Amino acid sequence: MSATIASGCAAGRRTRLSRHATTRVRQRSIPASVVDALLDFGERARSGPGAETCYFTKRAWKRFASYLGQEARHFERYRACYAVIADDGQVVTACWRR
Repeated sequence: MSATIASGCAAGRRTRLSRHATTRVRQRSIPASVVDALLDFGERARSGPGAETCYFTKRAWKRFASYLGQEARHFERYRACYAVIADDGQVVTACWRR
């Protein structure tokens, strides 16, 4: 399921996760491929000094689903995820919207 994303989304780069983000991603069952997809396809908005939030809007999800094709149905549950990214590019945390 995530092989499609791993080879395409983060093409050649490795997403840097803080220790906190690594723990939270594991606790919240958010795959690393979804964090990569958020960074590649998600919309971004400033969330205070030094950070921005990356999330799926309808338009962003449509781009991502078009990229995945039929595999998109396996990722539908992750539409409500978002990630907070520091200005240096490191992922600070990843969460579920309520």
